[in-house]
Amino acid sequence: MKLAQVCILVAFAASSSFCSTLLSDESAAGPAPRGGVRAASASRAAGWPRWRGPNADGVADGARLPTQWSQTENVHWSVRLPGWGTSSPVVYGDRLFVTSQVEQGGKKSLLTLCFDRDTGKELWRHDFGLGIDQRTNEKSNLAVNTPAVTEDAVYVAFGNSDIARYSHDGALMWVTRYMAIFGDPKMAWGYAVSPLVLEDSVLLPWDHHKGPCYLVGLDKGTGRIIWKKDRPIGTAHATPLLVEHHGQADILVSGKNRLTAFDARTHTELWKYGEGEGPFNGEIVVSPVYGDGIVFLQLWRQSPIHAIRLTGNGRPPELVWVSEKPGPQEPSPIYYRGLLYALMDNGVLVCLDGKTGKEIYRKRLGGSCNSSPVASDGRIYLSNNEGTTFVVKAGREFELLGTNNLGERITASPAVSGNKLFYRTDSHLYCIGENAGQ
Repeated sequence: MKLAQVCILVAFAASSSFCSTLLSDESAAGPAPRGGVRAASASRAAGWPRWRGPNADGVADGARLPTQWSQTENVHWSVRLPGWGTSSPVVYGDRLFVTSQVEQGGKKSLLTLCFDRDTGKELWRHDFGLGIDQRTNEKSNLAVNTPAVTEDAVYVAFGNSDIARYSHDGALMWVTRYMAIFGDPKMAWGYAVSPLVLEDSVLLPWDHHKGPCYLVGLDKGTGRIIWKKDRPIGTAHATPLLVEHHGQADILVSGKNRLTAFDARTHTELWKYGEGEGPFNGEIVVSPVYGDGIVFLQLWRQSPIHAIRLTGNGRPPELVWVSEKPGPQEPSPIYYRGLLYALMDNGVLVCLDGKTGKEIYRKRLGGSCNSSPVASDGRIYLSNNEGTTFVVKAGREFELLGTNNLGERITASPAVSGNKLFYRTDSHLYCIGENAGQ
C-alpha cells in the first residue's frame, strides 16, 4: 500500500496542526459508500451553492431580477474586497462566500470571506496559509476556484490545488495540499477546477500537463484521500458535472479532447467520448452543461460544440450534432428553454437550436468576455471584462433588454439568490435587486 504524508491544519476555537497519513489508492481505502447521490446535489432552496448554481447549469427561474442597474441604481449593497480574484461568489441561506488573494510586501495570502447576504456585512475571513505558490495568467491569480457549500460545510480550493473545509461560522476543519502529496508540477497558469460535492466524498481532480493525473475523492470529515482513479495526462480547468439520468448518476469529467463518464457511486469508468490521450493535446476551460437529456460540451479550446444524448446502463452516449463553427474558449455555454447560448470570448453571442445545432443568430454585444452567463425568467445575463452586463431576451429573436455597467472588470460569473444578483468585480461585491433603497 502506497502512503503519503501531508500536514493537515485543523482549527476549531484555535488553530493547531498535525500530520496525517493519506491513502493514495482506492483499493487501500476500501470500498466507498454506495448511498444515493441526490442528497449531495443542492436544492434551489439553498440559493447558489456551487459553480453555476444548484444544478450547475446557470439557470435561476422564479427570481424577479432587474434588467437595469448601475453603480448606484438598484444596488442593495456593495462592499470592497481585500485584494482581488476571479472566483465566483456562492450563496447558501443568508450567507455569501467568496475567495480572494491579497499580496503585501511580496507575500501572498489566500482568503476565504463570508458576508451576510442581505446586508453585505462581513461575518468572518480566514487565511489557512499559502502552501506551494504557482504561476498564473496575468488576468487571474490563485483565487480562481469557486467554493462549494453544503448544509454543514464550506469547501474552498485555490489555484495551487490546496483545498480546505470550513464550517459556516468560519471554523477551519481541515486543509489538504495536493502538491505535498503528488509533487509540484510548476503549472503554467494555475489550476481553476472548482470542487464538486458527492454523496460519499468531495471531488477535486489532480490534472496537469506532466502527470500522473487522477480523479480524486476526499473524505468530507478529514480531507484524506479515500479514492482515486488514473486519468490521462494533461491539464483541464473545466469543473466536473454530476448528472442524474435513467436511474443512474454519472460524473462527467472534461479532459484533453475527451469527456469521460464515471459512476458516481462506484467511481467506475463508464465511457469516453473523444480520442484525447497523453500530454499537451489541449487544455479545456469550458465546463459541460446538461439539459433535456443532452450534454453540451467542447473537446478543446475554441473547438466546435458537441451535443451528445446520454443513455442508460452505463452505455456510451449518442452523438446528436456538432456545431459548424467553434465555440468559446473560456465562457461556459448555457442551455435554456430549448436553446443553447454561447458567449464568445470576443463578445459575440451565438444562439443555437438545442435539438439540431442550427445557428439561429449571432450578435455582437461588445468587449472581451470570460464570465459565464446566467438565465432567469426568460432573460439571459451576460457580462464582459469592461464591467458591462447585457440583458438579452431568451428566444429565437435577438432583443437587447438592458445594458448595465459597474465600472470595473467582471470575469467572475454571477450568483442568484432570492430576487437578487450578486456580482464580483475585481475589487467589489455587489448585491443587485429591484427597489433598492425603497
